[in-house]
Amino acid sequence: MKIALEVTSSLDQSKRTIIAAFPDFIAFEQKFSKSVAKFEAELTLTDLGFLAWHSEHRQKRTGLDFDSWINEIEALELGNQADAVIVPLEISQPIG
Repeated sequence: MKIALEVTSSLDQSKRTIIAAFPDFIAFEQKFSKSVAKFEAELTLTDLGFLAWHSEHRQKRTGLDFDSWINEIEALELGNQADAVIVPLEISQPIG
């Protein structure tokens, strides 16, 4: 499970694509006690912001806490989902 999110910095207007992955969705469920199964029906900007922040924090691209990070973001929107495609392994993995 992956989702591409595009954020625009309020500091310099730069845009970047953030890929939220499985560990970010798990953290989301734990933090908000909300299943990602209901994600589409109950999606909020806070949900998207948390996924983007958690992805950057997990990958050590920011040391800011969530609220401080959000204050540096001017816009957040769904990105090009082709960027979030799970690429198959180049070689088959042994079974058993």
